[in-house]
Parts: sequence; structure tokens; C-alpha cells
Amino acid sequence: MVTREDLLRPKMNEVVKEVREMRMKISEKCGHDLYRLLAHYQEVGKRLRKTGKYKFVEPEPPAEEKSTLVESSEDKVAD
Repeated sequence: MVTREDLLRPKMNEVVKEVREMRMKISEKCGHDLYRLLAHYQEVGKRLRKTGKYKFVEPEPPAEEKSTLVESSEDKVAD
């Protein structure tokens, strides 16, 4: 976890600066278009998953799917 003190250190400031510069370059490459940016990061994620080198957490289903899952599991319990 990065603390406020970490962010004040010169070395950490350089890391943060570098990350922000890379994010800006990627955004520029996508024309600052949110949908193109999202597609870019999704593609990068797919490539990283295929390598098997990294672990990914699967996103939770949307709220409407959650409620359906809860209802169906409640039905099973009631039987």
C-alpha cells in the first residue's frame, strides 16, 4: 500500500510521473476516446491472460444478474 509519505519521496514521484506519462501516451494513441481506450485495455488484458504469467480476478456480475442468482439460490433452499 502506498502511503502519503511514499508519494512525497523523490523516487516515488518519478515512478508516478512515469506512469502518468505512459497513460497519457496511450490515451493520445486512442485519440482520447473513452471507448477506444477501453477496447485497448481489454485487448491488453486478453494478451496478458493468454501468457499465463499473471493472475486475474474475474469481475462480479452486474447487479441485475446478482439478484437473479440470489433468487434462484433462494428457490433451491426453499424446496
